[in-house]
Amino acid sequence: MAKQTKQDTIALFNDLAGKIGKGQIAPFYLLMGEEPYWVERLCSAIMGKAISDEQRDFNQTIFYGADSNVDQIISASQRYPMMAERQLVVVREAQALRRIEDLQPYLEHIVDTTVLVVCLSGKSVDKRTAFYKKAGTVGVVFESSKLAQEAVPAWIESYFQSQGRKIDMPAAMLLAEFAGNDLRKLVIEAEKLSKAVAAPAAVTAADIETYVGISREFNTTELSSALAFRDAAKAFRIAYYFGLSPKQYPIQMTLAFLHFFFAKVEQIHATIYASGGRMSVRQACESLRLFGKYGEPFLAAASRYPLPKVMQIIGLIRDCDYASKSNARGEATDGELLVELLGKIL
Repeated sequence: MAKQTKQDTIALFNDLAGKIGKGQIAPFYLLMGEEPYWVERLCSAIMGKAISDEQRDFNQTIFYGADSNVDQIISASQRYPMMAERQLVVVREAQALRRIEDLQPYLEHIVDTTVLVVCLSGKSVDKRTAFYKKAGTVGVVFESSKLAQEAVPAWIESYFQSQGRKIDMPAAMLLAEFAGNDLRKLVIEAEKLSKAVAAPAAVTAADIETYVGISREFNTTELSSALAFRDAAKAFRIAYYFGLSPKQYPIQMTLAFLHFFFAKVEQIHATIYASGGRMSVRQACESLRLFGKYGEPFLAAASRYPLPKVMQIIGLIRDCDYASKSNARGEATDGELLVELLGKIL
C-alpha cells in the first residue's frame, strides 16, 4: 500500500466519498488519522448508503471502543443480515478499543454480507501489525492528516462554496485564526455564520467580529501583518490591546502564530536559496502556495527581513515563550513580554 501524504487526504476523501455515493460499498473500512472530521464524514456517508432506513432496526449495530471488546465486534460481524442484502457494523472511537489488532482473524475470513466500519478519532493503528497490513488487502484504509495552517483560509472558502455561500478572504483568515486547523470547529462556526448572514450576501470580516467574537483590528493576523510591513505603531497598539485581555489573547497562542509566520518566511528564503538565487521572493511565495491577499504579508516580510534576521526573530520568539512559562519573566506581565519582543523584532 502506498504511503499517504498530507496532500493526499482531501483527494482521497473525495475519491472514496464519490465511490460510496455511487453505492460501491466495501465489506471493511478502517478510517483513522489525526483529523477526525474526514473520518466522521466518511462514516456518515457509509451509514447512509450501506443499508436503507427501514433496515436499521435489525441490521445496524453500533459499538463504542471504550464500552465494547473485539469478541463482541467479531460476533456481531459474523451474523447474517435479516431479510436484507447486508448488515452494517460500526465501531466508533475505536482508539479506545483494547487490542484492536485482534480483529485481524476476522479479516482472514471476512463475511461478504457484513459492512464493518472501524473508526479511530485522532489516532491511527500500528502499521506494523498484521491487522493493518491485512486491512488494506480486504477492504479500504483511509488515514487523514491535519490540514496545514496556511491552507486553512482557502479550505474555508471552498467549504462555503460547497454550501452555496461566499466568504471573503479577510473573513476566512480571521476565522482560520479563531479555529486554527480544527475542521470540526470551523464547520460549526461556518454553519453559525451561514444562519446569521442572510444569503446571498458574502460573510465578511465584520460578520466574524459580530458573530464569532474576534476583532477585525486586534488579532494575530493583523499583528503579523504589521510586523511584516514594519508598521511599529500598529504592532504596539495590538500588543497593548492583547495585554489588556490576556485571557482572550493568551501570549502562548500569539507566540505560536508568530512562530508559524516567521517559520514560513524562513521557508521562503530557503526556497530562494535552493533555486540558486534564481527565484524572486514572489516566485518563492507562489511555489509555497502563498499568494493573493493571504500571501502578501509573507511576501512583505521576506522582502524586509533577510534570512539572518528571520532566524534571530524565531530565536527571540522561543526565548519569549520560555520566559512566559517560567520565572525568567520576573514581574513582567504577558503584555509587557510581548511589547519587549516586538521591540526586539522591529
